Amino acid sequence: MVCDPTGGAACVREILQKFAERAFRRPVTQAELDRLAGVVTLAEQQGQTVDVGLEIALRAILTSPHFLFRPELDPNPNANTPAHPLDDFELASRLSYFLWSSMPDEELFAAAREGKLQDPAEIEAQVERMLADPRAEALVDNFAGQWLFTRALDDHQPDYYAFPTWDETLRESMRQETRLFFREFLKNDLSIPEMLTADFTYIDERLATHYNMPSPGAEGFVKVTIEDPNRQGLLAQGSILTVTSYPTRTSPVKRGKWVMTQMLCTEPDAPPPGVEGLVTEEVPTGSIRQRLEMHRANPICAGCHEEMDNLGFGFENFDGIGLFRTEDLGFPVDSSGVLPGGKTFNGLTELSAILAEDPRFLHCVSEKMLTYALGRGHESADADDLEHLTKELNERGQRFVDLIKLVATSEPFRMRRGEAPGGAK
Repeated sequence: MVCDPTGGAACVREILQKFAERAFRRPVTQAELDRLAGVVTLAEQQGQTVDVGLEIALRAILTSPHFLFRPELDPNPNANTPAHPLDDFELASRLSYFLWSSMPDEELFAAAREGKLQDPAEIEAQVERMLADPRAEALVDNFAGQWLFTRALDDHQPDYYAFPTWDETLRESMRQETRLFFREFLKNDLSIPEMLTADFTYIDERLATHYNMPSPGAEGFVKVTIEDPNRQGLLAQGSILTVTSYPTRTSPVKRGKWVMTQMLCTEPDAPPPGVEGLVTEEVPTGSIRQRLEMHRANPICAGCHEEMDNLGFGFENFDGIGLFRTEDLGFPVDSSGVLPGGKTFNGLTELSAILAEDPRFLHCVSEKMLTYALGRGHESADADDLEHLTKELNERGQRFVDLIKLVATSEPFRMRRGEAPGGAK
């Protein structure tokens, strides 16, 4: 209530205009404002107070598609013509929901009103400002949570008899470790591939005990240097190892598929109809790896599982909640593997180093970030832009802040095209 509405129609219009511009994330038209003010007038004509009239008008704003959705209006929405630029207010919303998962602030609105957001340099400056804001924590929670599957920790319930040390405190500690680790790469001058080989992490007392690491020596989470090479890098973190396991055991297949889809953006073929997974054995006849190798002997299964299983075998020194082990059900663990092209590795440390150098990794992270920013999947029309984006990222130093700037200034982010009848792009 920026003024006293009993003072007259001018104040009513001012209240409605300021509220609607925030709700719609753009200036309101004169026609829209006339309709909203008309609601208040009608209420007063029917014997209601101006406050009741305003309440009805505010309800109208909050049930409008312009509040409930983020409309991006095309001059000719049914024409599959070359893409055209978004207007400044549409760009402001794209930026704010990309980085903050929320509406633009006043500074972003001001840049939109002044027409500054058509300039890529202004977009990059806004990205730097917005990433320094506490609201950028939304990018840590939402992008990293989706990309790395750490959101799945909420639904994962390890079996107590298989993993008696699991509890809710450990779940939250694992989640926080990965959040703080990702934030370190978002905020500081570290390259994205270093995530897979980093010799540091964040732990609290609970994680130190779980990982069999020295106490951090302070309450809460502390950044520590990892001396044990087996525990270095993102892939050795408990959150990743837990969500890629079953409640009662590890799964080289799930872990291998996770690497293919989330680290390399390679989607394995769906299993053919009627193919069964591993049957639970009351008396184990071999390690998970040995049983999977028998499963893979079937030519129907071998095609999909050859790369996927080998990637997953690299994780086998870690159990279903991320504890290091050398035996699986009494059988020695073999964490070696052979990748397409003949590259070999022994253990997660060597596998992580190979993945960090694989050009598909940086390209995949770029694709995941672009997908998150656009709120839609990768399309064939994006291929050239994605290639250019990845090339520029390599040249700039492979940092997340540069990736975000490149995404925010890319054509898929700043432009859109209509859709032909039927929804075809």
